[in-house]
Amino acid sequence: MARHSNGKGTYSVAWWIIVLAILIVAALVFGIGWLLRGGSDEGSTSAAPAAASSSAGPADDNASQAPASEKEAQDSPASSSAAESKDASESSAAPSSATPASEKPSAAHAPAAPADTLFLLDTSDQMAPNYGAVAGALADTAQALGAAGQSVALWNYSSPLSPTATVGYRDNVGFGAAGDVAAAATQFGTGGVPQTRSAVLAALATARDQANATGKGARVVLVTTGTAQDMDDAAFTAALDDVRSDNVKLSVVQISGDKDEALAKAAASYATASPNDAAKALATASGV
Repeated sequence: MARHSNGKGTYSVAWWIIVLAILIVAALVFGIGWLLRGGSDEGSTSAAPAAASSSAGPADDNASQAPASEKEAQDSPASSSAAESKDASESSAAPSSATPASEKPSAAHAPAAPADTLFLLDTSDQMAPNYGAVAGALADTAQALGAAGQSVALWNYSSPLSPTATVGYRDNVGFGAAGDVAAAATQFGTGGVPQTRSAVLAALATARDQANATGKGARVVLVTTGTAQDMDDAAFTAALDDVRSDNVKLSVVQISGDKDEALAKAAASYATASPNDAAKALATASGV
């Protein structure tokens, strides 16, 4: 049908078939070319961002490395030392509410706690104007110690007041019920001078015996108007070493007179108080 005889028994292809074939070939060529151009465009498109990324790389790297460099600088030993130095200087410059180490109480000067207590009461002439207020405060403190389960004793002292007396201190009430001490505290007369050092040594020795007998701590609470020196500093210090005990503490409440520095060094606490403040001072010294 599509071929025509040429009279020689052969056939020739119709012209429209040739045109159609040419069109098909052209279409194929155009399609292949379009595909090739599309692939090339895609390659160009994908290459462009790559190029852009490549060209932007150094700037981006610098941007991303800057924080890392800062972090490395912060993490470096030199920077850490600088930061620590800054923190230390700021800490030292800032006000601190903590108690300085030099002002913190040592174990020997820690706040008092209730213990078996021997009250050593100055009944010299110097105590006479304030005796009533001080004796009443001592009686109340003794009762508080008794309520806390502690044994209480009471001595008074001044200087020898009779020809037969050889020492100025007197053992009035031994360790026992607080009521006995409270009753006796307000019954003394006054006279003589405060021979405090010899009285303190004797009281500490008795308190040490009490501590050894009970297996617990004891305390001497001295209420004084000062010291009429009956032994010098060297003798007093040496004698203190003979009676000193880790289980016995000395607390001093001074009502009037001059401070005895050697006595203050031997004491776990040393406070001055007016007669009106005697109750508070004695309670603090006794730990009640």
